[in-house]
Amino acid sequence: MKKYYLLFLNLALPILLSAQVNPNCDGERYLTEVFPDEPVMTTVKFGENYTLAQNFQELYMDIFEPAGDEADNRPVLLFAFGGSFIGGDRTQTHGVCKAYAKLGFVTAAIDYRLYDFAFPPQGPFPDSLLMMEEVVMAVGDYKAAIRYLRKDAATDNMFRIDPNFIFTGGYSAGSIVSLHAAYLDEGEAPEYVEEFIENNGGLEGNTDDPDNSSLGYSSDIQGVVNFFGALHREEYMDADDPPLISIHGDLDDVVPYGTGMAVVVVLPIVEIDGSSVLHARADALGITNELITVPGGGHGGFSQMFTDSMDVRTRIFLSDILCNGTTSSQENLIARSATAFPNPATDQVLLQFDQQPSDYTVSVTNMIGQQVFFARNQHQKEFVLNRDQTGKGLFLLHIEFEDKRFQPISKKIIFN
Repeated sequence: MKKYYLLFLNLALPILLSAQVNPNCDGERYLTEVFPDEPVMTTVKFGENYTLAQNFQELYMDIFEPAGDEADNRPVLLFAFGGSFIGGDRTQTHGVCKAYAKLGFVTAAIDYRLYDFAFPPQGPFPDSLLMMEEVVMAVGDYKAAIRYLRKDAATDNMFRIDPNFIFTGGYSAGSIVSLHAAYLDEGEAPEYVEEFIENNGGLEGNTDDPDNSSLGYSSDIQGVVNFFGALHREEYMDADDPPLISIHGDLDDVVPYGTGMAVVVVLPIVEIDGSSVLHARADALGITNELITVPGGGHGGFSQMFTDSMDVRTRIFLSDILCNGTTSSQENLIARSATAFPNPATDQVLLQFDQQPSDYTVSVTNMIGQQVFFARNQHQKEFVLNRDQTGKGLFLLHIEFEDKRFQPISKKIIFN
């Protein structure tokens, strides 16, 4: 067997259920750069509010649309910048927003309020309580941006979005905000956090534009793209929560890969649960999710191999939700997880099951539905698929277990 890349994709492989799909799916959109020209950017105000230091702030987002795209019902991916909640701005996510606009998404680089007290001796150094309140305020801002887009879809329809498919993402602090916007529900947080939530307008927050209010519109999220973020508590995740894809270095010393202390300006502030903990929690709950672990990786700055892998996996992950109806629900069947690596691959993909499986069949189809490979296996914990069995390209691999108590596995693989 050829030497594998040092890349392990921990996959709770998506279950394909009968669910709503996006009408623009054609096998290329959302997976490839079908709109290569510079996306069209529009800046809008989505809200205003007061910061921790009681400074008034207007909040904006830069919305990117695919150049020359005439389609309606386009999914949205919002992205929030990082910076330990004390710095950064929305222009930091312009690159990723433009990249996904070229795939056919409408994307948005958003503002959120930051910690703006002066540091000692002029003001307080950020502590766990102040940073908790800061996160609550930023989550309210994120939800306001989502509501703005859903209101536009229901009224002016300026951006021609599909309100059934709004995804969120972010880097570091921005991902922490995105994760809490997706997974924190009423009454789940400790009492002191619930107090911050109540003081900031409840779970939806009180960020709004009084001249163009979107209060009353939904801030529901259909999937999360997590770049080295975390939740305050893994218990915020519930079985009916949206799918999640993550990348995280296992030696991150700012936002922990596991359970550990978040660090702001070299000082540990509060204990949080990082991507590996969220992956395990999602697996246990049956939430469709993937984790790309970067061995020896710190807080971002990953090699091109891992950056490219996250890009490819995210395209496939979001496309599965949009085009195959992937949801977090797994009905009452028993879910299996597996590890597949490398993916994308040059020569071979190795599939390893988490448990010894029953007899199963493996079928591989190309993107126009033609079966290019089929095999039966008996109780094998590993299965190797070679490129010379399929050819080059993007394929759908489907595992069907003889024991019908077990959920089938379907996923996309790429041979370069």
